[in-house]
Amino acid sequence: MHQLRAVLVLAWLNGLLPIIRSPLWAISTLATPISLLILLTVLYRGIGMMMGIVGGLVWTMLSSGTALIGDAAYYRLELKFQQMIVATPTNPLAYTIGLALSEVIFTLPGIVLFVVLLVLKTSVSLWGTLGITASLVLLWYAVSSVAFYASTLFTYIRYTWAVVSLLTLALGVLPPVYYPATYLGGAWWIAYLVPTSATAMVVQSAVGITHYSMLQLGMSYVSSIAWCLVGTVLTLRVAKWRTP
Repeated sequence: MHQLRAVLVLAWLNGLLPIIRSPLWAISTLATPISLLILLTVLYRGIGMMMGIVGGLVWTMLSSGTALIGDAAYYRLELKFQQMIVATPTNPLAYTIGLALSEVIFTLPGIVLFVVLLVLKTSVSLWGTLGITASLVLLWYAVSSVAFYASTLFTYIRYTWAVVSLLTLALGVLPPVYYPATYLGGAWWIAYLVPTSATAMVVQSAVGITHYSMLQLGMSYVSSIAWCLVGTVLTLRVAKWRTP
């Protein structure tokens, strides 16, 4: 019960309060995915719009995870907040999940926007909806847990903002997120190495943009689960929880 209470308090402190006090920050997170959506729609019409919606949904969930790097580093280096949490029964995983949940709350307007667009423009079955939801949750957990580990590597807060921007760009645009993995030709399997593209494959297949076999979709889930396990190990066993 303590771990659950810690998760909810952190989500309230770092997610709900900021979005209530400064809603403009939450809206600003939509700038990049909406820009890409408009650009793809103008260039490629219907299919471009669908790829922009799918990519925007994955991008928004990705950005909610990578943003944790900056917040976790700020709490540890500037506010010394993590040092206070260490003195409580809260474990690193609960602390990470609490911060990660707060980032989802902060990016909730973007998530809702792209979900609404997805519902309006496509007809997804119940199994497709469950598959999309599961893949997005796995992406959120995988990126957030790895991001928390990455935050413990920094000794200066000013470096984190550049890394967050570059990491979001590298994982959200370069891999097959805004385009099908089949465009990679014989190297399409590279999509499994990146959590965002594995999730995008599931969403693209569910909305009918591209057809992937059951084996390919199964491998996407295996990739996402593997990243979740890696993130959990990094958070619990490798991340520097206590500052010397």
